[in-house]
Amino acid sequence: MLTVAVCDDSQPFLQVLCKKIRCFFQNLQVGIDDQYFLMGKDILRQIEYGKRYDIVFLDIEMPGSSGFDVAKTIREKLPNCLIIFLTSHSEYAIDAYELSVFRYIPKCELDQRLQHALTDALQVLRIEENESYIFKSLNHGLIRIPYKEIVFVNKANRNSYFHLLSKEVYAQRKSLKIVYQELSSEDFLLIDRGYIVNILHIMRLENGYAVCRDGTHIKISRPNLPIVQDELCKYWGSNI
Repeated sequence: MLTVAVCDDSQPFLQVLCKKIRCFFQNLQVGIDDQYFLMGKDILRQIEYGKRYDIVFLDIEMPGSSGFDVAKTIREKLPNCLIIFLTSHSEYAIDAYELSVFRYIPKCELDQRLQHALTDALQVLRIEENESYIFKSLNHGLIRIPYKEIVFVNKANRNSYFHLLSKEVYAQRKSLKIVYQELSSEDFLLIDRGYIVNILHIMRLENGYAVCRDGTHIKISRPNLPIVQDELCKYWGSNI
């Protein structure tokens, strides 16, 4: 099930857009969990509570926090969320693209562009769905996390803790061994009995530690050190 959020300070436009989005996914028999907001601070509050969105529609011109401000925060918290900007003024288009948003839709062209944007978004999400880990979090319910968002996983007591690029941490009551088997990707390395690290986010090896993109230093067990070195050389394309 996809999670979709729409934020626009115009109630009439919001109602029209919501209806169109629901009809699009209903016609494709794709289930969605949709939420709608009149103010940017409300969607950010939901994200702070642990809500994750696959697609977010944002009006650029809103009172208080603009769509640009809200998008910057969403990008920090949910790096892989597909953000679609909405506006009545074409001069914002360049700024929107600089923020690496997925699409930009002028409100006057909603009927022409919405279906194309949703079709492309669905295609991207279906690809990512095959490269994601889905589990029931202890505090946030059912969650789907793209592999590329996971920096490392560590065990503590009976739980496994997923540390993401966004600095968020999600706990699952499952052993690290089982998590490692379920990740089913060559990009994850079991570098110690208590740690799984995503090779994508290992920046360097230093004195027996893996230094991750987020600055975390993780000790590599002595038996695993040659394995980690070999895997990194393959990944980086080095013959050292």
